[in-house]
Amino acid sequence: PRRHRHIPPTAKRNATRHCNGAADDGFASNRSRSLLQGLLDREYCLQPTRSLCINMGEENKAMDYFMGADCGSGSVRVGICDSNGRLLASSVEKISTNNPRVDFYEQSSEEIWTNLCKASKDCLAKLKDVTPAKIKGIGFDATCSLVVLDKKDKPLSVSMGSSRDENKWNIIMWRDHRATKETQMINETNHEVLKYIGGRVSIEMETPKLVWLKNHKKVAWDNAGRFMDLTDFLAYRATGVDVRSKCTLACKWTYLPHKAEQAQNCKAGWSDDFFQKIGLEEFVEENYMRIGQDVKDIGESIGSGLTKEAARQLGLVPGTPVGVGLIDAHAGGLGTLGAKIEDNFGREIPLERRMALICGTSTCHLTLSKQPYFVPGVWGPFRDAVVGGYWVLEPGQSATGALMDFICKSHWAYPFVQSEAEKKQMSIFDLLNDHLQLMKDLHSKSRRIYSKIAMAPSVSGFEQPLACASSYEDAVRIKQAIKEAKQGRPSPGLKPMVFNKLWKGHIAFLTKDFHCLPDYYGNRCPFADPDMRGVLTGLSVFNTSAKTKSSGIDELAVRYLTVIQALAYSTRHILESLEAAGVPPSEALFMCGGVSKNPVFVAEHADITGRMIAIPRDKETVLIGAATAGACAGGSYKC
Repeated sequence: PRRHRHIPPTAKRNATRHCNGAADDGFASNRSRSLLQGLLDREYCLQPTRSLCINMGEENKAMDYFMGADCGSGSVRVGICDSNGRLLASSVEKISTNNPRVDFYEQSSEEIWTNLCKASKDCLAKLKDVTPAKIKGIGFDATCSLVVLDKKDKPLSVSMGSSRDENKWNIIMWRDHRATKETQMINETNHEVLKYIGGRVSIEMETPKLVWLKNHKKVAWDNAGRFMDLTDFLAYRATGVDVRSKCTLACKWTYLPHKAEQAQNCKAGWSDDFFQKIGLEEFVEENYMRIGQDVKDIGESIGSGLTKEAARQLGLVPGTPVGVGLIDAHAGGLGTLGAKIEDNFGREIPLERRMALICGTSTCHLTLSKQPYFVPGVWGPFRDAVVGGYWVLEPGQSATGALMDFICKSHWAYPFVQSEAEKKQMSIFDLLNDHLQLMKDLHSKSRRIYSKIAMAPSVSGFEQPLACASSYEDAVRIKQAIKEAKQGRPSPGLKPMVFNKLWKGHIAFLTKDFHCLPDYYGNRCPFADPDMRGVLTGLSVFNTSAKTKSSGIDELAVRYLTVIQALAYSTRHILESLEAAGVPPSEALFMCGGVSKNPVFVAEHADITGRMIAIPRDKETVLIGAATAGACAGGSYKC
């Protein structure tokens, strides 16, 4: 069926705002305030309306600095923030991925740590005035990938290969879909704990991967000393203390922080009955030693800080406080949701009426609430997974940037577009965005040309003025046909096209004949179905046969826009599903992550969802969120 388009009466793209802080002379004087209050008082999570040193009444106090370390799917990044929440410097190092089979994605914890240390030293070298001794705390975030270590804390292979360096690949990535049958088996238990992850465990979570290891990699299962989320591994490597984050365990391991709080016992957050039912009774017997006995809030200080060896590798000082970390998407939420922003009526938008979209390879949508809401197919509610005392719902999309890349790279015109982008020294997405604008302008121009001959009799085979061109080549042919018509020469080869009355000179209508379901890598929410697949409709013989450079770029640009719109409609579907379950409506979407830098992506989300879009001025909000955990550990906040 044809998709319903929603273009708000006002240009929502004009409502897209940058998160700017507002002066507040009533800023609290106590430096060790709660993290939540800090969030609401800051332009970004760390930035107060006055600096922290002024809050203490010590105007001459030297500035403090905090480090955030982020491990994404393809790279590690390290950034340094000052006490005002400004990101002063950052550095990036790429990391490799092993893809030995379809749906198998593996990484190396040793490579990640080594490259993170390189990035840390490089970042410090960029700031001559910031010595290692001035770094007062460090926090880590990472993808929710599973790290396997042996009993001596050495990497233990998760790979099915037989290469010499097999033990190098000791991480099953979040995007790995090898555990399909295990996921189905867990969901068939209908266990009570599944209620807190949307009613169904996701193939991206850790428990299906653990069951797969036991069933298919018995050597790894029997010899494993620790199974860790990647974030917790980084903190462990830095401090030598095995502390797990409430964020990682609640969101990906079926841990229930509220149960542990009620019992005043960390281990009470685990369900013995659940692990016994899914065949992981060893965890119960060993009192959860391998998956987490010490569970703490985000930002709590771990042990005595950096060990001597970790400090040497990172270029920092031994004993530098290390905060309990969080998942990368949640770090983005922490670095974004606290921005001071008002609606169109000058009213501060409440925290519970905000949604963070962390848009990268995939997209995570995060909302906070004081009470739990249970929405079928939506991950959560998770207690204390971003801010203490708040419940988190985490819908999302399994492929966002990855899908946009796939659509472009799988098109026959991709080499043309790539070559053109390289010539112009711009990204492929920027080139396609510019080309969409050109196509829109050509459509508008062709419409004006036709309007001039509206009252003319049949000219060159046209009974009435027709519609805009569907491509650059069509526009050229139309102009030529009109020219020939004026000269009395018919142009029988030009096929008439019917004018779409909805056309208003907006690039959205370039895709009026193209439609897409974006579930190419399964549906994360709200259907929670990893077996769903994507659909692209509207293809024609003309589109696939006239393979010229110009028509190819036109067609690729339209497919690219179609996918962006489909992702925006998916977000709208998520919003509607949440509201139907009683969750307070999200009045504004706070976007961060690499894809949020794409203006067409942002504009289409504003138009299709009808929500205000807030874009932080500092794009590296994930690093700022990680640094916030370090600032908590260093005493600048209390968790």
